[in-house]
Amino acid sequence: MGRIDVGDDLLLGPNVLITAANYRFRDGEPVSDQSMDEANVYIANDVWIGFGAIVLPGTVIEAGAVIAAGAVVRGHVGAGEIFAGVPAVKVGHR
Repeated sequence: MGRIDVGDDLLLGPNVLITAANYRFRDGEPVSDQSMDEANVYIANDVWIGFGAIVLPGTVIEAGAVIAAGAVVRGHVGAGEIFAGVPAVKVGHR
C-alpha cells in the first residue's frame, strides 16, 4: 500500500491532489478491473504546493521546494527547487 508522509510547515493551495496510487491502463481490461500501482510519496519540511497541483505516486519533494500552481509532479524535487508545468520541470531555485 502506498503511503503519504509530509513534514512540518507544508503549505497547500486549494484543490491540490497528492496520491500514492494510480490505476494501470494498458492491461487490455476495463480500468475498474485493473490493479493499482502504488508508491510512497514523501514531502519534507517547508514545502509550498500551489493551487491545483498534482503530486503523483513515487514523488519525493525535499525541504524548501516550491511546486507551482497547476503543476503535475512525478519523481524527485530537490531541496529549494521550484518546479512548474505539465509535466513539472525545474524552473528555478529559492
